[in-house]
Amino acid sequence: MMPAETYLGDGLYASFDGWYLTLRAPREGGDHWVALEPPVFVELMAFARKCWEEKSHDQIARGT
Repeated sequence: MMPAETYLGDGLYASFDGWYLTLRAPREGGDHWVALEPPVFVELMAFARKCWEEKSHDQIARGT
C-alpha cells in the first residue's frame, strides 16, 4: 500500500492519487502544490536524465 505522503527531502513531500503525482512544499502562509500527470512526469524524468547524464551517481548523491 502506498503511503499517504512521502517526504522527499529539501522540504518537499510527494503523494499519489492513482493518476497525479502531487508535490507539496509547505511554506509560511500556505502550501505550494504541483500536480503532475503521467506524461508530464515522463518529460520531467527525461529532462533530469539530460541534465545529469554526464555525472556519476556518486556525484549526483553528493550534489557536486
